[in-house]
Amino acid sequence: MKTIYAFPLILLATALVLPSCNAKYDMVTFTAAGTMPATKTPVPSVGIDTNVSAGMMGGDIKSKKPYDIHAFYTDSTLTIASAEFTKVTVTYADGTVDPGITALKLPMRVQHKYSEETQFVTGGTSVINKSRRIQAEFPKTITRDEAFTLQIEGKFTKDDGTIIPFKIKENYTISHDKRTESWADFVSGC
Repeated sequence: MKTIYAFPLILLATALVLPSCNAKYDMVTFTAAGTMPATKTPVPSVGIDTNVSAGMMGGDIKSKKPYDIHAFYTDSTLTIASAEFTKVTVTYADGTVDPGITALKLPMRVQHKYSEETQFVTGGTSVINKSRRIQAEFPKTITRDEAFTLQIEGKFTKDDGTIIPFKIKENYTISHDKRTESWADFVSGC
């Protein structure tokens, strides 16, 4: 019988304590400035992982340096076997090349991984979309909270041995999110 009465007390205590907890944001986001020019050959897409960590029931939600670069490509033709990345450079506005790049072991060769995705369409039927996914990670390659220019060079190799070179050059801007939010607002945004 004691546990039956304890449960409402726990709920009441939780309702009183949790709304007083705050979530404190200290995050950065890198966004590509402009769009890559159209190309007739495949080019990997790029994402920047700012390693966001979150506290439980309030606390800090923040980015953690150094940041990682991800390059990925989805091949729906099922012909690209691998990618080789030969150059990765992060250059800041003052001309400094990020020292995190020196730890990379280049060239980096990445094999494809086969993927199937089921897509449900009207009438209760489904379609299976097959593709090959190539994904590379360049960890700890961005050490400053500043805008930068990213350059990546490499090549795709097809099953028949055909080589398709690629080059990426993108400018990235940075935005900061520093704010405090109540626990209730944080939870309602999840």
